[in-house]
Amino acid sequence: MAAFFEQNIVIVYFLYGLAFFSMGLAVWLESGRTSELRLARAMGPLAAFGLLHGLHEWAEMFQLLAYSVDNAPAIGQSAAFNILRAGLLASSFLMLIIFGVRLIHVSGRGRGNERNFIFLVAGALISLWLVSVVATQSVYQFCFAECLSAIDVLTRYILAIPGALLAAWAMILEQRAFRERGMAPFGKDLRWAAAALILYGVVGQIFPAPSVLFPANIINSELFLSLFGFPVQFFRALMAAVMAVATIRALRAFELEHQQHLSAARSARLTAQRQALETQRRAREETEQLNRQLQLALQDLTLLYDLSRGLAASLESDTLLSNALQTILSGIPRLQAGMILMRESSGEQPRVVARAGCDNECGPDCGLVCDTLREMGAQVVNRGSATVQKVGSQKSVRPITSFEPPADEVLERQGRIVAIPLLVQNEVRGSLVLGVREDTAPLSARDLSLLGTIAGQLSMAVENAMLYQQVQAREALRGELYRRIVAAQERERQRIARELHDGAGQMLTGLGLGLKAAADAVQREPSLASRQLMELKDLNAQALQELRDLISDLRPSVLDDLGLVPALQGHIQNFSERCGVETDLLVDGRRRRLQPEIETVLFRITQEALNNVAKHASASQAMVRLFFTNNAVQLIVTDDGCGFDPDRALGATNDGQRRAWGLLGMQERVTLVGGECEIASRIGQGSTVRVLIPLTNEDTTDGREEDPDNIS
Repeated sequence: MAAFFEQNIVIVYFLYGLAFFSMGLAVWLESGRTSELRLARAMGPLAAFGLLHGLHEWAEMFQLLAYSVDNAPAIGQSAAFNILRAGLLASSFLMLIIFGVRLIHVSGRGRGNERNFIFLVAGALISLWLVSVVATQSVYQFCFAECLSAIDVLTRYILAIPGALLAAWAMILEQRAFRERGMAPFGKDLRWAAAALILYGVVGQIFPAPSVLFPANIINSELFLSLFGFPVQFFRALMAAVMAVATIRALRAFELEHQQHLSAARSARLTAQRQALETQRRAREETEQLNRQLQLALQDLTLLYDLSRGLAASLESDTLLSNALQTILSGIPRLQAGMILMRESSGEQPRVVARAGCDNECGPDCGLVCDTLREMGAQVVNRGSATVQKVGSQKSVRPITSFEPPADEVLERQGRIVAIPLLVQNEVRGSLVLGVREDTAPLSARDLSLLGTIAGQLSMAVENAMLYQQVQAREALRGELYRRIVAAQERERQRIARELHDGAGQMLTGLGLGLKAAADAVQREPSLASRQLMELKDLNAQALQELRDLISDLRPSVLDDLGLVPALQGHIQNFSERCGVETDLLVDGRRRRLQPEIETVLFRITQEALNNVAKHASASQAMVRLFFTNNAVQLIVTDDGCGFDPDRALGATNDGQRRAWGLLGMQERVTLVGGECEIASRIGQGSTVRVLIPLTNEDTTDGREEDPDNIS
């Protein structure tokens, strides 16, 4: 067998080189594929290894063939040829090292780190190889042929064996990725290639050509031939063939991956087409639904527009509600009849202010329909009143922030009759009751929402009408109050004129006559003139005191000189002494001067409130409290008297006359300075007058606080 291989060693080298060259060519052709496998990004060095190693083996074959050709030995043993052959061997194993390092390190991230790692490993091995070559030559001083043999041995020991192990390890790691992607058969091929590469790199390269270097001087190709009976080149060629076949079979994974991508692309395209068709279908359905909703919305907007236009045509509540109910029934054909109930104030029974569709011509069931509508409308008003009263006791209000009525106050009977509350000033003051025809569908959520919007518009229209009526009544009241104020001013002028004429005027007349008499008596009777002048002095003091009292009644000077608090203290002290009612003043907050009109209003209201206590309350105690804050001033006057009914006192009598013009005047004074006046009282529980006036920076005279030491 040894003689057979020795005679056909050229064929062994040819097949040996052909296996690696074919593998390199196949890998090179597949390296241009786009793939998600890491192997695809590391195939370039593997292709270079196969091509370079195949060329090296063919160079070995050419060197053997050259001995049978004339003048060939000179070519086969030339220095350039041998250096080229050694370079091909070292370069091929260097590519194998780069392939292994790159396949292990490739991850799609950190390309700079990958390049540095490749340079580090490959550079370390090639540096070790170069240092070993130089050191061996320095030690042994080989001739050229022996040096080439040493380089071959060192290349296989330092580059081939580590490179084969590194590449095989990388293939074993990569076959896991094949298995994870459902390519287990190709992963097995890659594992076979790794096993062949390990045998090729370890067994095949550990038996180099004989050399003086250890251990090549013992473990070499001659030992292999003697042990196994065939040259190590045959074993290398066999492993190369196995590795080439297994690697080429593993490369079919790229074709499978390509087919998978095509299949996935076709599936994605079909899915996209189905989704597009489904999207088109949904778009058509949504468009149709949107068109229906737009038509319904247009109908609703038309109804709301007609309703708002009708509500704006009148400010008389009964008229606008009647017209609005007719518009609602004509705008919603499904409605058979309707009714609007309202009440003037809390506690009153609701009355029907508008009805439509319920008359003597609507059929024999008209009475039943009318009774049902009236019953449900009254139920909503009464229940809403209880709800509002409960909410009010918890110090909260229900603001009208939208047209939607409170859900807990809407009544619905089998979708045929619905009663919706009408809110006026945050209180349920009425209800809109509508009946649906029997031959139509019951009311839907959208219908209830529309009716809620309509009820909101009606509520605002009624509130506007009531506010208009209140404004008209207030203007009339203000006119009457102004007339009475003018009359009171005239009466006050007459009183002042009478007081001046009967009091100070008579005294001044007497003072003038007395001075004339004293002037006549100065020369004749000086003692008489002296007595007359003393009497005239007393008369003058009496006149001055009457003038001071009159001026104090008109406006106390201390209010202008020292401010509101001292004026109130003086007035309260005089009131308590004059009327016998124990009255105290409590001042809280930082005292400061206010604008004259604000101080005047607060002083006059205190005067009027205490006068009412003295005239009507039969009280034993009263309290005046004045609170100063940063942005407001508050005055509270309370008493423990008999009390009264504020609504009755502030309201008009049957003949249109008012009972409490003083209270109305207090409210009007506070309104003129932008404040609020609240009058609270109950029979037998005393009375309270509460005034709150907001303050700005302009409402204080100079920002100075009052000095309590200056208060007298």
